[in-house]
Amino acid sequence: MKNAQLITLGDITVYSPGVLMQTVKGIGDPQTTCPVELIEFWLDPFAASTPHSHPATEIWRITSGYGQVITDDGALPIKAGDLVFLRPDRTHHLENLANEILSALSISWMATR
Repeated sequence: MKNAQLITLGDITVYSPGVLMQTVKGIGDPQTTCPVELIEFWLDPFAASTPHSHPATEIWRITSGYGQVITDDGALPIKAGDLVFLRPDRTHHLENLANEILSALSISWMATR
């Protein structure tokens, strides 16, 4: 395994209506694993992602637009430039409150126990 490796974004897929995402994939060595998952995603104007939870911890970097993250704690307003920390196994979703695309870059990882 090399100490540095090129990676690329894969195909854009529809996650749910109005929500597109693109995952990272390696170039070359299929045996190389990465301890984090990187996803870029976009929400159409006034779209919302599906509420979900997962065992991974996640950080979002909001790259454009504004909206809110909804969790069991309530609504958290977000805008371009914000970083959002999401704890594992907590239900959350994102709502775009604007007439423009809301985009973000997500980095997630599984906690080592």
